[in-house]
Amino acid sequence: MSNLDPVVQIGDWYYQVIYGQLWPASAPTDSEQMIRLEPRLHSLLNFFLLNPNKLLAKDTLIEKVWPVEEGTDAAVMRAVGALRKVLGDDVRSPSYIATVSKKGYCWLADIKAANLQQSKVQHSAAEDNLASAHQDDNAQSQRWPWRFIVATAVSVAVVCASLAYVLAKFTANPMVKLPDTISPISALSGQEYWPALSPEQTHVVYQHKPPQGAALNWSVQSLADLRVEHSVEQYTELSQPLWLDTQHIIFRGRDNEGQCYFFLQQLLPQANEPAVLWSCQQVLPQALQRWQQQWLWLDLAADNSTMQLWSAAISGEKTLLATMPFSYRKVEHMLLRDDSLYLLAQQTQNNSVLIKMLLPDGKVEQIADFPLQLEQLSWWDKSQLLLASRQQALQIYDLRSGNMQGLGPLTRELTQAVRHSDQVLATQFLDYTTDILQLGAISKSAELIPWHVSNRSERLIAVSEQQTAFVSERAGHSQIWLADGANSSQLTRLTEQQQVQQLLWHNNDLLVLINSQLYQLLLNSTALSVYPQQAEKPGRYASCANRLYWTELTGQGWALFVENGTDKTLLQRGVVDVRCAPQQQLVLQFAVDTRLQVLTTTGSLKTLPVAIDWRQLNGEQWFVDDTGIYWLNTAEQIINRYDWQSEQVHQLPWTQQNWPVAIYSNGAGLGYIVRPRPHDTDIIWLQNRR
Repeated sequence: MSNLDPVVQIGDWYYQVIYGQLWPASAPTDSEQMIRLEPRLHSLLNFFLLNPNKLLAKDTLIEKVWPVEEGTDAAVMRAVGALRKVLGDDVRSPSYIATVSKKGYCWLADIKAANLQQSKVQHSAAEDNLASAHQDDNAQSQRWPWRFIVATAVSVAVVCASLAYVLAKFTANPMVKLPDTISPISALSGQEYWPALSPEQTHVVYQHKPPQGAALNWSVQSLADLRVEHSVEQYTELSQPLWLDTQHIIFRGRDNEGQCYFFLQQLLPQANEPAVLWSCQQVLPQALQRWQQQWLWLDLAADNSTMQLWSAAISGEKTLLATMPFSYRKVEHMLLRDDSLYLLAQQTQNNSVLIKMLLPDGKVEQIADFPLQLEQLSWWDKSQLLLASRQQALQIYDLRSGNMQGLGPLTRELTQAVRHSDQVLATQFLDYTTDILQLGAISKSAELIPWHVSNRSERLIAVSEQQTAFVSERAGHSQIWLADGANSSQLTRLTEQQQVQQLLWHNNDLLVLINSQLYQLLLNSTALSVYPQQAEKPGRYASCANRLYWTELTGQGWALFVENGTDKTLLQRGVVDVRCAPQQQLVLQFAVDTRLQVLTTTGSLKTLPVAIDWRQLNGEQWFVDDTGIYWLNTAEQIINRYDWQSEQVHQLPWTQQNWPVAIYSNGAGLGYIVRPRPHDTDIIWLQNRR
C-alpha cells in the first residue's frame, strides 16, 4: 500500500490511487470523462508514483508489478505503452514516463495532493447579483404588515419542526456524511481479513494468507509505527477474532488436521501458543459473542439438521442453551445487543433475513427480509446496523423504521466493516476481477480461452443454441450483455441496487432474476417487464422442454412448481434446486438430503450416486446437460462429472493456477468457467477527510 494522498494531481490528470481512476484536471466532476485503468496499468501507475524521478529497470517492474512467472520484458513494454496512451504522453517528448535506453523507465511528472474545491468565482458573482436583488426588495419588504411577518415566521417554524420529526423518525440518525477517504493500514503481500481493533486502540489484529501459502495466521500490527508481527501459519479456516482483554483474543479455527476448536491466544505484548477452549463442528465467520459472564456461539449439529446455541465461561465446560430447526441455507453472522441476539441468515440462494433471538429463553422472531444476499453485519449505533452485500456499497439499516442509507460508491469493495467512533475499520478487495473463460478440448490439461474478457468482472452466463448472455461490470456496475461473435452489446441499464441473481433462456426469451423478482428481457427493445409467474422466495429456475420450473420457499417449506398457463402446479415438496435432464426428466436437489434424484416422466424418483450439498455449493457451481452432471469439489480441487451413459463418476483434475468460482455447460459438457484473477485484500480505515 502507498503513502500517497487518496487523490493526487499528475500533470493534466486527477488520479484516485485506490481505484485507479483518472479524470481530466479541467473537468474533475465530469463522470463521463472518467477512465478506470485495468488492474495491471493501475498497479504499474501506482508503482511509478511511489518511485518518482527514479530509474526503474524492467526487472524491477516485473518483480514488483507482475505476478510470479507472468512478467516479461515484452509485457512491460506493452503496459508502459498502454499507460502512455491513456495519459496522452509523447514518447519522443515525454511529460510523464521517460525511457532510458537499455536501462528502464523514469516517472517525470510532479505529484501533488489534488485540490478539488469548486471554483468560487461564479458562486461569488451569483451572490453579488442576489444581494443586489435583495436590496431592491428590501424597501418593499419593510412596508409589509407586522402580522404577516409573524404569521410567516410561525409557519416556517411549524414546517421545520415537522420536517425534523420526520427525519428523526424515518431516517438514519444522525444523518450520515458520506466518507471520502480510504486510508490503508496493512501493507502485506497476500490477503488480509477480519480486522479487530484492540481495546486500547493501539493495535489491529487480522488474518493473513501469504501469496503462495494455503494456511492462515494471525498478524498483529501497531498503529503507531505500522510494524507487523506474524504468528505461525497453522489454520485452514479462521473466524472473526474478539478481544478478551488488552492482551488476548478468542477465535474459532480449523487446524491443519481438520479439527474445529475455539482457541484463546495471547498476542500482546508478544504472541504465545494458542490454547484450546472448546470443540466445534463448523468455523462460522462471525458467530461468537460475549453475554454477561459467558461466551455464546452458534454451531450446527453434526447432521446439519439443527442450529445450536452454546455457552461457556472461559474456564468452564460448554452448555447447550437452545436449538432450532435449521431450514436456512446459512447462518454465519451474529451480534448481541442487551439480551437479544441478531442473526443474519441466508434463507435461500437469493435472499437474506434478520432474526432476533431473545435470551435466555431462545424465542425467535424474524424482523427483516432482504431480497438479496448480505455477507456481514455490525453495529453502527444502538439502533442501526452496518450491512455489507455483494457488489454493492455498505448500507446502514435502521431497526426502527426499516430504512436503508448507502455509504457511497467508495465503499463498494469493502466488507467485514466495524465502526469505531467517526471511522470504519474494514477489509478492502483490491482489483478483484473475475473472467469468463471458454474451455477447449478437455484432456489432462484443459485449454482456457479468454471469452469477452475486459478489465472488469464478468460472471453469470446463459447459453442457448442461438445466443449467449452474460453479466459484466465493464460499464460500471453489473449489467446484462449479449455476445455476438467477438463483439457484445449492453442490454440493460440497471442501478447498483439491482442485484442480478440468475439468467436463463425460456422459449427464446431471456429471463432475469433481479432482487428475487423474475423479469422478461426483450432483446429488441432491451426493456424489462415483470414475468407473470412470481415466486415469493425463489430458489432456482429452469426451462425444460419449453416449460418453466422453479423451486420456492413457501410457508410449508421448500417446494417444486411448474408453470401451467396463468397458474402454477405443485410437483414435489422439499426441493431446493431443479435442473433439466435427458428424456424430459428433471434432476432434483433436496433440502434434507445431499444426494441428487431424478424425477422421471412417470413421477417416480431415482436416487443418483451424486452428493451435492446446497449449503456448500451455490447454483452456479454445478450444472446438468445431456452428457452428465458436473460439480466443483473445492476441497480436492477437482471437477466431478457423472456420466449418463456409464452411470459412473469421473474426475477432471484442475491444473490451472486459480480455482473457478462457477462452471457452465456449452450444451455438450463443460464449456465455460468463471475464474478470479490474482488479487489482494488489505485492511483500511474508511473516514472523512478532516
